[in-house]
Amino acid sequence: MEIIEAVGELDSASLTEISDYTDIPTSTLHTHLQTLKQNEYLQKKNSEYRLGMKMFHLGEKARRRDERYQIAKEEAWQLSNRVGEEVSFAVEENGRMIIIYDEITAPSEEGFQVGRYFNMHSSACGKAALAEFSDERIRDIIDKRGLKKHTGNTIASRSRLFHEIQQIREQGYAVNKQEELEGLRAVAVAINKPNGDLFGTLDISGPPYRLPDDEIIADRLQEAVDNIEQSIKNSRI
Repeated sequence: MEIIEAVGELDSASLTEISDYTDIPTSTLHTHLQTLKQNEYLQKKNSEYRLGMKMFHLGEKARRRDERYQIAKEEAWQLSNRVGEEVSFAVEENGRMIIIYDEITAPSEEGFQVGRYFNMHSSACGKAALAEFSDERIRDIIDKRGLKKHTGNTIASRSRLFHEIQQIREQGYAVNKQEELEGLRAVAVAINKPNGDLFGTLDISGPPYRLPDDEIIADRLQEAVDNIEQSIKNSRI
């Protein structure tokens, strides 16, 4: 698995480059690479290895593991068409957020963020999710993932993060003020299951000049979230 992740991060790499990246001896690495290649998880072109399309197939199966995700996808697409901005549905997994669907005005067109992981402390979707968790669970996530600083706006202290989480709990939405990426602002609202547990988050993102009013954006998101939660309740999946 370390080799697969390394090839994914390097995009395309030779035996020596992968060995240098992973600190796995070339003799051992060669055997693992051959196994991965034979099982179609990796492809080899000339002297370089890259991820095989089988990885896409497995990722798509993971994305469809919960039928309720499709409800969120359809609502995200409709919201994207109404507001004319990018709308993403994300779920929490192992203390990070992963984008499951990223809708941009057309149901057949997916945004560049699909499959991308975000740290919870530096993203609107992550902070909206954290606000649904107990303080103890939040501390566990911080201990595991840390508070990496991505931009000058990233929250890098526990006290400041907990202060903002309390604000999110009171106002009902989270804001990413270019904390993950320069030039990207986002507003997110949490989606809950009928039992109150977190299902995922919905966010609207774009350049700061196009998202000037957080409350208006949050209201549009809340309408969509209400629809998703009601549909999930009615579906009985």
